[in-house]
Amino acid sequence: MLVKWAILDVSPTCGKIYLPTIPKEILEYSIPSLGVKGIVSDGQIVITSETIVSISSYIANFKTNGVSVTVNEIEQISGITSNSYTAPLKYVVTGFDGSKKEYTVQMVAPRILGSGSLRLWFKADQLTLNDGDPIANWADVSGYGNHISQATLTQRPVFRVNQVNAYPIAEFRSSSTTQMVISSGATGLYVTNSGSVFFVMRLVNTISGGITLLNIHGGQGREISIDHPISTYVVCRNGLSCSNISALPIPKNDFLAIGSVQVLMASAREYWNGNLKGQVPISYDYSGGGSPNTIYLGNGNLDADIAEVLYFNTDLTEADVQKLFFYLNTKYGLLPL
Repeated sequence: MLVKWAILDVSPTCGKIYLPTIPKEILEYSIPSLGVKGIVSDGQIVITSETIVSISSYIANFKTNGVSVTVNEIEQISGITSNSYTAPLKYVVTGFDGSKKEYTVQMVAPRILGSGSLRLWFKADQLTLNDGDPIANWADVSGYGNHISQATLTQRPVFRVNQVNAYPIAEFRSSSTTQMVISSGATGLYVTNSGSVFFVMRLVNTISGGITLLNIHGGQGREISIDHPISTYVVCRNGLSCSNISALPIPKNDFLAIGSVQVLMASAREYWNGNLKGQVPISYDYSGGGSPNTIYLGNGNLDADIAEVLYFNTDLTEADVQKLFFYLNTKYGLLPL
């Protein structure tokens, strides 16, 4: 009778027995001495500090539902075991049945990347505002104090909560000619013609008239823009010309970590979520600049939601680029494209 029941079973499980997933996750991760909490996402953990300028050894606190945790086969005790974070760590969590799950833990300190060349770092999650509030001031957390602002109420971007992996954004819209600026007094923006800039953003639309993401030093300065009507990422010398790097249209209404690296007056590379999309010769000289020590984020024609912006006044190495994207992709739940 039992054999007959098993043969004739037409239930959704077809008579199979499914065992529950064996718990072996890291649920929380932090480094108390730095006052930072790790971002845990699908086998990756990123630790980010806005302030440290060197990476060494630290003791981590963590919570797990596994029976043991090891790094290089050394048992890890929360709040006791110290590890060097100068290179990524492989944490292995073992379940009660002996099955294992690996986590890559990496510390990314943007102030260290590019030999300490970070000059702009705007994060929407640093803003202490309510949903729908206009953003009058956006603090730069690079350490250089290049804070941007907007005095005109109607031209301020709007703060929106829970937009990308539960993180907020600054909503820029052309209908209100939104932009944020430093009209004078920015510091440390130019060293050589090299520069690296990165955005976490959702493009809503393009319109004619020039769609600027970031401009440094005004006329004849460094400018990162989006073309119209084909929404390609372009690197420009303001008032001179622009270069398409990948010539690929940026997808609209989806969040993307996008950036570029210019190497002197030689070449530029474009990345999407950490993947290299193109490289071209480029010869823009930014030693001039009609308005030195100025910045504007958006030129009034931008229709996009921006979660984070970073600018380095040098060309990042490939290793540093990948560290930065490890941080951005993990934080915002972005996948390689």
